Amino acid sequence: MIDNENLRLNVVKGLKSFLQIPVIRGNQNAEPPKYPYLSYNVTTAASENNGTYGEYSDGTDRKPVTQTWSITVQSDDESEALRLALKARDWLDHIGRAYLSDNHIIVQSVTSVTSRDNVLTIEYEYKKGFDVVFWLYDEIENPIDYVGEIKTADIKKI
Repeated sequence: MIDNENLRLNVVKGLKSFLQIPVIRGNQNAEPPKYPYLSYNVTTAASENNGTYGEYSDGTDRKPVTQTWSITVQSDDESEALRLALKARDWLDHIGRAYLSDNHIIVQSVTSVTSRDNVLTIEYEYKKGFDVVFWLYDEIENPIDYVGEIKTADIKKI
């Protein structure tokens, strides 16, 4: 199983500390915080991977997969939204890599920062965002019960 909780907690904590703005999960029914803030949505929880699980000596089978997040900064000021989105992208793409690596998180890629603006009745909500792809393992306990080893075997010709 993918350790989604470790990924979520550490990415949110790191972005919040670096940007000094609220970082929330998107698409919730709760009232959003005051501008500016960053929201994220997991758009692909586990990519398709037609490979096979590898057996590891710790009893865990692992298969590499990717997980894609959509990152969006919302503000009532376009320059602020763009500045913070670029800053978030820089953190995920370079500045925060050591922190993420220390927490077993690998950023595979980040996409271009694009406009995701909305018109709210008579005013704009400026949204600037990008996607980030994390490389991780889908881990499963090995289901094979090893009971011992064969020390000798008699092989006869038929």
